Amino acid sequence: MTTVSSTNQWHSTACGLCYINCGIEAMTEGRHIVKVRGDRAHPATRGYACQKAQRLNHYQNHADRLTTPLRKRRDGSFDAIDWDTAIREIAQRLRDVRSRYGGKAFVLYGGGGQGNHSGGPYSSSLMRAMGSSNKYNALAQEKTGDFWVNGWLFGAQHVHTAEDVEHCDLLVVLGCNPWMAHGFRNARHLVNAIKKDPNRKLLVIDPRRTETADASDLHLQLRPGTDAYVLAAMLAIILRRGGEARAFLAGHTTGFAPAGTPFNAELVLREVALPAHGTFR
Repeated sequence: MTTVSSTNQWHSTACGLCYINCGIEAMTEGRHIVKVRGDRAHPATRGYACQKAQRLNHYQNHADRLTTPLRKRRDGSFDAIDWDTAIREIAQRLRDVRSRYGGKAFVLYGGGGQGNHSGGPYSSSLMRAMGSSNKYNALAQEKTGDFWVNGWLFGAQHVHTAEDVEHCDLLVVLGCNPWMAHGFRNARHLVNAIKKDPNRKLLVIDPRRTETADASDLHLQLRPGTDAYVLAAMLAIILRRGGEARAFLAGHTTGFAPAGTPFNAELVLREVALPAHGTFR
């Protein structure tokens, strides 16, 4: 986050710790963030900010954060060096590797980006300078299947869907705890809104009894490792009751009938789930 020299002034910005990018206001003093609050003028989050955004100063200035580059000694210890020295030595080593092995010797490995996308343009520029297009990151494992499905559904793998929790009648939370992780916009507000609305339902499928599970209408507490069986059983019940979108399936799939043969879903659910907490109203 860019800081300013002014003291005790609020500055509008956005949290970069996840893809929600909640609008926040930060009061800064030097490079320290004195206070953080949700930005009520933000068109999407409207003043909401989770505990991650409110702890930004901890992440930026915690006691273990490095304040200078470190050069490793042969004995495994480190020397503190200045930035100019670090950049010059790293650049020379990169040039030496490229001269000896060529650009294809370089592979970029990084995270998935999330809300902080600064690494994208920086890493792309570096890889172009090195003459390599080899890139690997967390998205290769986390999102490959998602991208593949998007390509078939929408004709382009970079078209990505987003949840519409604000308008759902039934929210199914599978193996996560948005009350703490904030996997969708204004998570706690929306969980509470669904909890208070008699016409909406919240189903949590999770071995753990989380804060979200405590707020749910029904918590299906699975035995660990059995989530795939539960999802298959849910699909079987939908098919048995004729709840599938038949016209869509007929126009967009082949070989669906053999794959969609129902099985004993109730038996599966009894075998894989611990006693459920709550019930649908």
